[in-house]
Order: sequence, then C-alpha cells, then structure tokens
Amino acid sequence: MTFVIADRYELGASIGSGGMSEVFAATDLLIGREVAVKMLRTDLAKDVNFRERFRREAQNAGKLSHPSIVAVFDTGEVDRDGISVPYIVMERVHGRDLRDIVREDGPYSPSQAATIMIPVCHALQSSHEAGIIHRDVKPANIMINNTGGVKVMDFGIARALDDSTSAMTQTAAVIGTAQYLSPEQARGKPADARSDVYAAGCVLYELVTGRPPFEGESPFAVAYQHVQEEPTPPSEYISDLSPTAALNVDAVVLTAMAKHPADRYQTAAEMAADLELLSRNAVSRAARAHVEKPDEPETVVVPQRLSTPPPPPTPAMPAATVAAPAAAPTAVGSRPAAARQPKRGSRALTVLAIVLTLGVIGVGGAFTYDFLSNSSSASTQQIPNIVGLPENEAVLELERLGFTVVLTTEPSPDVAEGLVIRTSPNVGSEIREGATVTLTISSGREVVTIPDVTGLTLAEATREIEGAGLVLDQSIREENSDDYPAGTVIQQNPRAGGETSVGASITLTVSTGPSLVRVPVITGMQWSQAESNITSLGLVPDIYYVDSLLPEGQVISASGQGTELPRGSTVTVEISNGMLIEAPDLARLDVDNALKALRDAGWTAPDTSLIEGAPIPTGALVDQGRIGFQDPSPGQPLRKDAVVNIRLYRFDLTALVPEP
Repeated sequence: MTFVIADRYELGASIGSGGMSEVFAATDLLIGREVAVKMLRTDLAKDVNFRERFRREAQNAGKLSHPSIVAVFDTGEVDRDGISVPYIVMERVHGRDLRDIVREDGPYSPSQAATIMIPVCHALQSSHEAGIIHRDVKPANIMINNTGGVKVMDFGIARALDDSTSAMTQTAAVIGTAQYLSPEQARGKPADARSDVYAAGCVLYELVTGRPPFEGESPFAVAYQHVQEEPTPPSEYISDLSPTAALNVDAVVLTAMAKHPADRYQTAAEMAADLELLSRNAVSRAARAHVEKPDEPETVVVPQRLSTPPPPPTPAMPAATVAAPAAAPTAVGSRPAAARQPKRGSRALTVLAIVLTLGVIGVGGAFTYDFLSNSSSASTQQIPNIVGLPENEAVLELERLGFTVVLTTEPSPDVAEGLVIRTSPNVGSEIREGATVTLTISSGREVVTIPDVTGLTLAEATREIEGAGLVLDQSIREENSDDYPAGTVIQQNPRAGGETSVGASITLTVSTGPSLVRVPVITGMQWSQAESNITSLGLVPDIYYVDSLLPEGQVISASGQGTELPRGSTVTVEISNGMLIEAPDLARLDVDNALKALRDAGWTAPDTSLIEGAPIPTGALVDQGRIGFQDPSPGQPLRKDAVVNIRLYRFDLTALVPEP
C-alpha cells in the first residue's frame, strides 16, 4: 500500500535512517520527479520547539543553490499516529556516501581525497556566505553519485539539534557528531564557519587514513580528545609517501584541524585553494607555512576557578609536526609501534582524574570540556557588525582593529550598491589581529529577462526558470483550461519578457485539463434537436448513421450519457438512417400483388430486385403462380433497397402421386 503525503509525494521504500530521521525514496506526482523524503523521528517530533526549529532550518537550507549541495525542494508536516511530523523533500541522489565507500573500498590517496573535498569546501563556502553553518559535516553526509559528482547533505539541520533544550536531543547531537566535532563545539561554545572547516579536516583525515582522527569508548571520550589531544599525523598511516608528500598532506589536514579557530583556514574557500594544490601534488600554502616558521609548544592550562590545587605539571607536548617520519613508510591501515604508545594518554588520564575528583563527569554533555580551553593563542579581535555599512566606512573600521581587508563584489537584489553584504569570517567571529577579513560588497541588482514558459510542462518550465537564474515558487496553482493540456503552464507571474532580479521567484499556474461537463441523455431524440444539446457543452459529436427500423434521423445511442467528461471530449452518436423496414408477408400472392405489398411497406428497390428462384412443385392447381417461399421471412428487417428472393408454386401432376 502506497503512502502519499501532501497529496503530492508518494513514498516508496526506506533508503536510509539515522539518529534523528528516516529517508524514503519518493516520487513527486505533480511533475514526475524522483525525490527523497526525510521524515523526523516521531519521538523527536513530540517536542514542539524542536519541530519549529527543524522546519525553520530546513527552509533556510532550501534557499541554498549550489551544484554540490543536495537541493531541498519542499518542507511540510504530516500526521503520524496523532503526531505532527516534519518532513523535507530533497533531491534524490543515486550513489554511496563516503562512510560506506571508505568502509568497503578502503582509504583514498591524498590527491584523490583532495579532489573529493574541493567541491565539499566550495559547498560549505556557499552556505557560509548565505549565513548557514552546516554543523554536522561528516562522511555520512557526503555522497558520491553514480557519475562521480560530490553532493553534501543536511545543511542547517544540525542547528535544530544544537538549539534544542531537550536532553534527549542534546545527547543525539553529541553522539551523532563526536568524531567530527570541533573543540569549540565540544566545549559548548557557538559554532561558526571555521567549525565546519575543522569537521572537513576530520573527514579528509578519514579519507586518507581509513579511520577517524580520534576514537574512544564513548562519544564524550572522543569529544575530550578533540579538545585536548593532537591527532597522529595522517602520513603515519599512509604508505609510499615521499617526505614532501607527507609534509603536504599533514599540513593541510592539521591546519584544518587546529584546536583554536584562529589557527585554521579562516574560510572553506581557503581550504579549497590548498586542496587544489594537494590534488596536483603541488606544495600547499599550509606546508610552506610549516616550513617557514618553527613549531611552538602547546600547553594545557586548567583555569584558576578550580578550587582544588592542580596536579604536578606534565611535560608540554609539542605541536604536531609535518616532517616526514624517519622510519620507512607504513602500509595503510597499520600503525607504527611508536604511534601505538599514546603519549597523550598519560596527560588525558591526569586531567580526567582531576575531573572525576571534582565530580564533573556525569553532570552533562559537552560542557564537561568547557574548562579545558587553550589559552596559548595570540590576541584576538571580534569582527564587528559592519553589514549594511558603506564600503569605505567598513574598511576603515576593520583596519582600525588591525585586520587586513580584501574586497569582493556581487550583485544583490536586497542590498543597495556599495554596501556590505557579509563578511568572511562571519560577524562576531574571534580571529587573530592582522588576519584577513573578506568583505563582499553589493554591486546592485543583477537583472535577467523573464523567460516565457507558458505551454511548457512543469518540468520543462522548471529547467527554463532555473536556467535563467530564477527560482520556481513551490506554491503552484492549478486551474482547469480548455486551451492547455493537463500538466502544462497556463500563466506565470511576473509575465514573460519583463526584467527581474537574479534569484527572484516565479509563480506558475498549471492546467489540470478542461473542466468537466455532464453528457446529456439524447437517445430517442431527433438528431436535429439533440445536436445543440451536445455541442453547446463543448463536446464534439462523432456521428455514425446505421441501418435501423427507427425513423430516419432518430438517435439510437450516444456514448457517456449521464457521465462527466472533460470539455472538448468526443461523444460517439449512432443515428438511424431509416433504411430498414419489416418484410411483408408475401405468401400465396402473385408477383404483381407481391410488388404492391413491398411498395406499400416502403421497399424502394427496382422490380428486378424481386428475384424468382426454382419453382416449388404443387398438386394444387389453385396455387399455380403464387409465392410459396420468401427471403427475408415475414416480419424480418429488410433494407429498403435490398433484394427479395421468392419461389413460386408450379402445378405438377407428379406431385399428386404419393411416393412409394
């Protein structure tokens, strides 16, 4: 039994499930498109506040448009067991996610992994510029389709988890993302674009090594390592790397995974630029930076707000270096003996002992790590809110704070020319003094000519609209139309030929076909009277004249009488041509009287059409020359112009002699 939601999406088999939702293959019945429908778990849907956040974030994600982002087409809610359950209608991607690919096929080479992560970073950059932080970048949310294209899923959905006040939801948030969780998220701090960069670094680590950067017995143990531990350089798990190649992959991965956001790539676009170099086996900017400046030791500082005296200091661990290992490279999947001795484990145990002594563990989730922050970073400044300011004012303000400013422009339908659209990193981000801030300045409205899509199918119209840089409004109207076939566009708003801003919405009205009319009952009526009854309703008569005993011009039958048909439909009508009569009884009439009887009945054939057959012998002289047989028989239908066969009696004496 099929299940249709919103009278539009027919759900098929389940194609995936996770901690918060289940995904179904589905068909958009309106336009015949394959889609995927993600439905929230019923237990999560009981939280009204969470439902609202989920819906809001899904709508925000639906605003994103990028070839490497799984498109969100629609959102809504459906009743399941008395609970209003939100759903998201997404682009259906045929392929496998990176989690399954790495598990089944093993790790990628660094250049292959970089090639995959480049479009991922471009997708993240696009979402960050739209003000949406992914918050749940992981291999399971990145798909490779059957043509090799990269698709990133679930933009903005994780924020509903982060914002939820439900304890159950908070647990799901930690469990679902622990292996790719940025240190600031693990400490309960707000996430920004650089948190997604960190997660992308974790994904890259797993792609080249076949394992996540940190593993533990519980999500909280893994989150602790993200805050306090340095990952083993990925080159130690990869065989056949030259020293330069080892330096290159380590530099890119570990820069993305820096503990402090200010030490990472500041934008996903910066990371993509280094990945471009890594994919070509060229030396990345991160590798050059590691070669040009010495490593600085990293120290773990326990804040003084702890009432218990700190334990004796443990040796400070040097920051992870990116030089090639001295020993021969190790095969992928095998770890050197030295790497199996977790030097960081002793420090972890020491700090955990302090935490246990203070009774912190068990109180809650990610806040367990709130006090484990690094304080060795350089002085930072917060990017002020300069969105909407004129370019010169914004530049002066940023330079006053010691930032380096880079300017880019793009058209905007909402922001006046010369004003700031956004910053990268985002407003409110804490970054090092002297760091680069990119300002995107509006160049004003970019206009396009609205294409004419009337008469096209909805699928064809969608391609035309999106190809012009416009957006199809999902609120599609439907109307009857006698002029446009069902499923084609009747009207569009705004009208074709005008100009509008790139990204503007186009509203369509689609034909459901002609309106329905009831076919009248006309059997028994003269066609001269019945014809107007049919044609006045917009129906088209298809007339057949048939032989009938009924008077000429009388309606014998009509198809669909009493039923409803679309206006313009064909009605088959059978009308009597009046060509049948009942054959008169010609028995014992002579030929002349037989002809008279036929003429009186309406027979119009010539006299020669009364054909005499072989005579019938008779011993009765009185029957000589009279009709003893006729075809058709008396009372049978006879066409007015048809032949009538007769046989006459002939006197024969032999007929009087009885047979022996």
